Amino acid sequence: MLKCSNEPHEAVASGLVEVITANGGGKQLGLRIGGKYAGPKVLVAGHDPLTGMVCNRLLRLPTTHWLRGTLTLVDLNAFDDAAVSYHFSAVTEGPPDELLFLPFVADAALQEVAVKEGYWSILRLCAKLGMISGRGIPSNTSI
Repeated sequence: MLKCSNEPHEAVASGLVEVITANGGGKQLGLRIGGKYAGPKVLVAGHDPLTGMVCNRLLRLPTTHWLRGTLTLVDLNAFDDAAVSYHFSAVTEGPPDELLFLPFVADAALQEVAVKEGYWSILRLCAKLGMISGRGIPSNTSI
């Protein structure tokens, strides 16, 4: 299950984040961020705990409500565990414009680096698609 946060975020409370479940109420498969403004659909897929850690970092952005389009994060473990035949286009409400896979990181010592790389990769992709302005997003994360 995608454990994006143990405490309610402002974005969650404001309705900017939608929980995606299997068969309309079953196991949590992911989260959809944005959708208030028209724009591209981005699907980010990964395995927990990395996906949840990246999600937490994204939800801490104060400008989540300015996102044009939708950013959907899904936990691939949840799809396996639920043994559901759930099509990704149903998760994104149609085919996504872009798809980004987060790396699988089994070594806990490498998770922090992977979270940072995943976070910035998502923001760079969103900036490239015009979903966010892109100010302050480094072209590489080795800084």
